[in-house]
Amino acid sequence: MDKPVYIVINPHCHQGQGWKRWLSIQATVLERFPGAEVIVTATAGELKAHMSSWLALGQPATIISAGGDGSVNALVDLLLKSGHAGAQNLVVGAIGLGSSNDFLKPFKETIQHIPVRITGPAALYDAGLARFTDSMNHPVERYFIVNASLGLTAAANWAFNQPDPVLKVLKRYSTDAAILYTAARTLWKHRNTKCHVLYDQVDEMISMSNINILKNPNVSGSFRYPQVIRPDDGALGINIAHDMNRMELLSMVAGLAKGKFIPGEKKISFSGNTFYLRSASPVVLECDGETMLANDIHISLVPKAIQILS
Repeated sequence: MDKPVYIVINPHCHQGQGWKRWLSIQATVLERFPGAEVIVTATAGELKAHMSSWLALGQPATIISAGGDGSVNALVDLLLKSGHAGAQNLVVGAIGLGSSNDFLKPFKETIQHIPVRITGPAALYDAGLARFTDSMNHPVERYFIVNASLGLTAAANWAFNQPDPVLKVLKRYSTDAAILYTAARTLWKHRNTKCHVLYDQVDEMISMSNINILKNPNVSGSFRYPQVIRPDDGALGINIAHDMNRMELLSMVAGLAKGKFIPGEKKISFSGNTFYLRSASPVVLECDGETMLANDIHISLVPKAIQILS
C-alpha cells in the first residue's frame, strides 16, 4: 500500500445485518488492501478516539467507512469538525453495508451486489453545514455530504430510524419495501408546519410540506430529484414543497420515485448556498439519514471541504 488504509465497520447498520454483509466481502476487500487495519466501532466515541490518533500521525491515509449513510456522515462530521491541519491528508471512501447507501449512488462498482467506493483518485467534495439549536436550545453544528431534509422526508427518516415491528422485518429483507412502508405511514400522519424561511432573497412564512437540500439528488431508495447537482459545483440544490394536501404530497412522492419534481405553484427548485428556517417549536432535521430535533436552522455550503474517493 502506498499509504495506510483503515476500514471502519459499523456492525449494527442495516437492522443488524452490517456485520454479516461485511463478512461476505471481507476476503475480497482485504485482497485489494493487504495490511489494511480493520476497526469495528460501536459508538461515536470510539470513532472519535481513532480519528484523533489518525490526525495526530499527520500522514496521508485512506479511511473507508463500511456501513450506511449515517456511518459516512459520522466520519465526515468528525473530520470536518476537527479543524486539524492533518485532516487534509485523509481521504474518505465507503462500502455500502446500509439500507439505502445514497452516498454511493449512482453505484459504479459492487462486490457481491454491495456497492463500494474504495479505489480511484481522490477529489475535493463540497459539504453542507447545518447550524441550529436543539430541543434544549443548545447550539449544534452538523455537516452533511449527501443531503439534508425537513418536513415529510425528515419525518420518514425519523420513523425509519425508530422502526416498529413490521418495519424491522422489512428492513432486514427488502429496503425498497421498508422505504415504501415508511413513506406511506409518514404520509398518512403528516401535518404541514408553519415556518419562517429565508432563501434566494425571499423572506416569508410558509406552510412547510417538505424540503430537501441536496449535494446528491438521491434522497432515499429509488426517490430522487431531477436537479443537476454535482459534488463539487459550489452549490446546494434546494427543493421546497409547501401548502400541500395529502393527495398533492402523494403525487409529489410518486413523481420522486420516477425522478420527477416539476416546479410550480407549490413546488420550488433552485440552486443556492444558504437556507434558513425557524418554526414555533423544534422540527425534525435530517442530515445524511441521521435525524434530530432542531430550530433556528441555518444551512450553508462549505466548498471543496473534504477529499473523497471519486
